[in-house]
Amino acid sequence: MLDSLATGLLLFGNDGNLLDCNRAGLDLLGITRDQLAGLAVSDPRWGAVHEDGTQYPADERPTMVTMESGEPCSDVIVGIDNPGMARRWLSNSTYPVTFDGSASGVLSSLVDVSNRVQKEHLLRLLTGVNRVVMSASHESDPLQSLCTTLVEQGHYALAWIGVASNVQEGEINIACAAGVTDYPYDGMVSWSGSKETGSGPVGTALRTGITQVLNDLTNESLFGPWRERASQFGLTSCVAIPFAPGARRAVLAIYDRHIFAFDETTVQGLEEIAREAEFGIAHVLSTKRLEAALDGTIAALARMTETRDPYTAGHQLRVGSLGSSLGAAIATQHGLDAKMIELVRQSGEVHDIGKIAVPAEILSRPGRLSSLEFELVKRHTLVGYDILSQASLPWPIAEVALQHHERMDGSGYPNGLLGGDIILPARIIAVADVVEAMTQHRPYRPGLGIDIALAEVTAGAGTLFDADVVKSCLAVFEAGFTFGTS
Repeated sequence: MLDSLATGLLLFGNDGNLLDCNRAGLDLLGITRDQLAGLAVSDPRWGAVHEDGTQYPADERPTMVTMESGEPCSDVIVGIDNPGMARRWLSNSTYPVTFDGSASGVLSSLVDVSNRVQKEHLLRLLTGVNRVVMSASHESDPLQSLCTTLVEQGHYALAWIGVASNVQEGEINIACAAGVTDYPYDGMVSWSGSKETGSGPVGTALRTGITQVLNDLTNESLFGPWRERASQFGLTSCVAIPFAPGARRAVLAIYDRHIFAFDETTVQGLEEIAREAEFGIAHVLSTKRLEAALDGTIAALARMTETRDPYTAGHQLRVGSLGSSLGAAIATQHGLDAKMIELVRQSGEVHDIGKIAVPAEILSRPGRLSSLEFELVKRHTLVGYDILSQASLPWPIAEVALQHHERMDGSGYPNGLLGGDIILPARIIAVADVVEAMTQHRPYRPGLGIDIALAEVTAGAGTLFDADVVKSCLAVFEAGFTFGTS
């Protein structure tokens, strides 16, 4: 009756030795009945491992825990590595056996849950890869993140990516790697069908576009320098998956230290992970193209205003340009994230775009403006907001153009906003705008110098300007910031 059960049943004595087991138990452990004799729970032939692949100490195994404590253990996941077999994942439950009121052994049940564990493992791995590739900011980041995640979360011995190079010679260059990175080297493999180095799984996968699986690299019938080198590093199975990150021909090669590590379910999951990396790189490239287009649009808009105001030519670009932007420097000091710092920089470049609607003779007139002329100048905030809003630029670029002359006490324009009603990027550009403008020459006065400019915003801290932003501005100059250098 016990031999008809799919659940493996093992009976251990008080000394930890295996006394008997049913047919399912023998099958799950990969042993014969003749091998039962002398097989103890601590025997290294069990090859027990945790889900992360680390060895399971004998005193932590469920049978030993129950033997020592007298308490049952339920559904403990244990990996079993047996020579010549794929790793099996077993759900192990143990129960104390008593006879005449005293403990006489432990009954252990084993259920094969390999399929479930593999799918959960692949799902966690896919989630981890998705998280890192979608947060990447550079084209190479998703590839390295993919390899690192496969090693750190997937517990594979090695993951590397080879990219096709030099079509005539069939060369493969190593783009990135993680794990046993001493194994792959440039020139070790190729994708040329006429070369011995192209006969391995990586070269074949790249040449044919078909995933290659070798689940026993110890097989001496396999030839090639890649196989001999794998043996030196203890790599016994591999899968090579062709994919096209950034429209390049490439292969993701993954290695394990256990044979038969790549069954059909695992390979399908890893192929899905490679496709996720492709998508991540496409996302990065698309984002970069959009950012470049946005920078080009903003630069063009900024130059439109510069040509209207010869005395302030370069003013917007000085406030917002990459690397020398006071607004961006203040935003950095203020603790904003990288994306918002970039948006502050871009906002600074076009904050005065509305001046295009102000007559040139007013913009360049030496001397003070009349009240009517000043009202015309004040309208540049509204005009700028309208222009930038219609350009569908990201928040807060249009809002900064509208609000950069607002003041904390409500004395600013165009809407007399108070304090927290003014968005933080506008409060930053307001300070940067005043400091930069006061240091530059005007037709009605020479540049006043940085000390006077900083004294001006300091005097207005908390009333005209955000006190914390002013504090960040002062810290930026104390750290050595000057216009024209970061």
